[in-house]
Amino acid sequence: MSWKPRVVFLDGFAGPGRYEGGEPGSPIIALESAKTHKAKLSEELAFLFIEERKDRANYLSKEIEALKCPDSFKTKVECGEFAPTLTAILDKLAESDHKLAPTFAMIDPFGFAGIPFELMKRLLDNPNCELFVSFMVDSINRWLEHPDPAIPGHIRDAFGNDEPFAVLGSNGDRAAELTELYRKRLGTIARFVRSFELRDKNDRVVYHLFFASKNRLGHLKMKEAMWKVDPLGDFSFSDATNPDQQVFFKRAYEDTLKADLVRQFDKMADVLIERVERYVEDDTAFLPKHMREVLKVLESEGRVCVAEVKSDGNKRKKNTYPADRASGEESGPSRIANACEIKSLNHPPSTRVHWIANASAPKDW
Repeated sequence: MSWKPRVVFLDGFAGPGRYEGGEPGSPIIALESAKTHKAKLSEELAFLFIEERKDRANYLSKEIEALKCPDSFKTKVECGEFAPTLTAILDKLAESDHKLAPTFAMIDPFGFAGIPFELMKRLLDNPNCELFVSFMVDSINRWLEHPDPAIPGHIRDAFGNDEPFAVLGSNGDRAAELTELYRKRLGTIARFVRSFELRDKNDRVVYHLFFASKNRLGHLKMKEAMWKVDPLGDFSFSDATNPDQQVFFKRAYEDTLKADLVRQFDKMADVLIERVERYVEDDTAFLPKHMREVLKVLESEGRVCVAEVKSDGNKRKKNTYPADRASGEESGPSRIANACEIKSLNHPPSTRVHWIANASAPKDW
């Protein structure tokens, strides 16, 4: 197989592709999704599936063959352990002075062994690579003090240091502390890190999923995907990146985002809409459409006053909040103009804020 693809999907713990009950595994789901994707990408798509067990790898190969994938799909099943197999591939690329193509790496281990932090860092050293990692925090918490030194050794490898063992003396929620610690560790090698929880019908955390990337657009697309996820029967996803502000997808979010925006911008004057939008995209669980919906509510409640003139000189349409871009600028100067009282959300009755104004709006509008 020629490893010069435009886009790579990497499944580090692929499994057999289909299980005894006929349920498709992650490799089949990925291939089927790519086949039916509305974008109809013309670029070559490479799928690398790593599976340790030979019987499962062989079964997966047969399942893939039965799918009859397009010629633009290049698939390969590697039989071997995830970490040494991927390390060998990266070493070979480095020796030949080739860079890893844009890669979405899904790392879903059966437990916590075999996912060394140094390998995560090596993947993210490639700026167009992204990680999606399953984090089995309950198992890690349970096995921190295992007498077999190999078990704590796997935990040490996953975090890349001895910090997880510091929670042994904690009187708090050790699982939550371990999750936050792993998020911070990923934050040392990626600009954007989000953690998602899967909860059961009793609201118990089943496991965490971590997304890590250096790419703004990749981060935004991941959030868009998670907001589209339908509840899985008795299970539900939530964004748990901020432990003090958990956001459950498919549930009401208006008050949470309202409070967040006011807290972030109420001390500023003539704040650009683009700035608010960038904050929402980069540093919250929400999307620009949520921002606009909340601004509409705030404006209708008289809590914000929005400039009526856009940066192009035209009148702003009612209930629209354009984030215009100035020529030659990555982030443009569209802004909202607010000089209104906010009488709730923990602000004194007389508090006046200036946020979100339009760049070309006159000072007296």
